[in-house]
Amino acid sequence: MEPTSPKGHDLQRDGHYAIHGAVSDNSGASGEFNITGHAHRVDDDKLRALAVSLSSYAPADRYILFEFDIESAASTVYPDDRAVRHFWKREEGQLEVEKPFDHEEE
Repeated sequence: MEPTSPKGHDLQRDGHYAIHGAVSDNSGASGEFNITGHAHRVDDDKLRALAVSLSSYAPADRYILFEFDIESAASTVYPDDRAVRHFWKREEGQLEVEKPFDHEEE
């Protein structure tokens, strides 16, 4: 990440993050997914070398590296007109919730 990035500044200041992969269209057929947690800057040369070796591009030397610890994850899929939600929290494990999905609520 560019060292001047506003997102990088936020992560260095506070560390909290949320990443959401939204549904691809109004049908919801692709489902959705999100994760939350804390990120911290990585300055270890060996970890940086590993990240560079696994990257699909050549990161610039000036880029800063973060490690994202996952504290919770959630997904929702919509099979057969019902919403199936999976929740995971690091301390609690997994919970599944299923309920009818009313298309008129959209």
